[in-house]
Amino acid sequence: MNHIIVPVDLSKNSKDALRYAGNLAEHAGADIMIVHCISLLHKAVKHITSKGEIEKDPQKWILKRIKKLKGKHPNLNIDFKILKGDVLDNIRRLVEVTNSDLVVLGTQGVNENPETFLGSISGSLVKTTDIPVLLIPPGYKYNGIDKIVFAAKNTFVRYMGTLEPIIQMNQIFKPHVQLLHLGEQPDPIPEQSFSILQVINDITRYGNDNFNESINEYLTQYHADLLCVMRRKRGFLEKLLGPSSTLASKFYTNIPILVLIGEE
Repeated sequence: MNHIIVPVDLSKNSKDALRYAGNLAEHAGADIMIVHCISLLHKAVKHITSKGEIEKDPQKWILKRIKKLKGKHPNLNIDFKILKGDVLDNIRRLVEVTNSDLVVLGTQGVNENPETFLGSISGSLVKTTDIPVLLIPPGYKYNGIDKIVFAAKNTFVRYMGTLEPIIQMNQIFKPHVQLLHLGEQPDPIPEQSFSILQVINDITRYGNDNFNESINEYLTQYHADLLCVMRRKRGFLEKLLGPSSTLASKFYTNIPILVLIGEE
């Protein structure tokens, strides 16, 4: 884990994501690239205060956040870019140019909605990006990574690189990784595949195919610091991610989610 991209929209949840990324980068020895994208239709983000409608200056906001991060993590290497155009297109290009390993961002945007778990940007990024995404819920405060729940229906991956982020988490934090094995009928194991059990300490089997129900039921008993899932074609995550935002009634968790990519 060498390069982390943190997209920000100047919201409160962006601050949560930045603070988490700062702690993660310090432990991993990684660099951080903060990126803010300005829509061609809206040149600044506006918010309502008691004095009326004012504009946030993206550069001032980012520099203030960098100063705070540097205060807590003096050796952290942080850079930033303010770009015009589509957020997703800009992030994809940055991933390629910087050879980044991970994107860290908030689950919610400026217009935070308690009825929504993933906003349109975070949901679209999870569905389309080619690198792992770490999603930080609003108000979440980093307190180490001692327990990880790895929720999966199938115990194999086709590409070893898919597991690289969780392997690195194991090396850095030495957490206890619990496999939450979901569903009763896993897919057939292909000839060329790799077992995820190499990163697992213990296994809990749930016959319930309702992902949201199983996760919430289990996480209330097992107080994890991180939930890890895989994006697979026609997998439960794909079914949860709608065309725009993801309703909290369909899926919700109050801990960060690491989405592993590469199992199309």
